Amino acid sequence: MIEEALKKTIRVLSLFEMLNNGEIIRKKEAAERFKVSEKTIHRDLKEINIYYSKYKYNTLVNSVAYNRVEKGYFLKVRNT
Repeated sequence: MIEEALKKTIRVLSLFEMLNNGEIIRKKEAAERFKVSEKTIHRDLKEINIYYSKYKYNTLVNSVAYNRVEKGYFLKVRNT
C-alpha cells in the first residue's frame, strides 16, 4: 500500500513539474511512461487543476487546460 502511494506521489509531482516547465502532457504517453491507465492520468491532472484553482489563485496560472491542436494538457495562464 505504501509503495502504491509513493508511486502516485511521484507521478503527480512529475506531472506537476512537467506542466510548470511548459510541457504538453498527452495522456497516452504519460500513461505509458508511468505504467498506469489514461484514466489515472486524467484523475491526476484533475487533482493538479484543483490545486491550482484553490491554492494558487495569486499566480498567473489559471488552470490545467486541454489544447486540441497539440492534443495535450498545459497550464493556462491568465490574461493580465
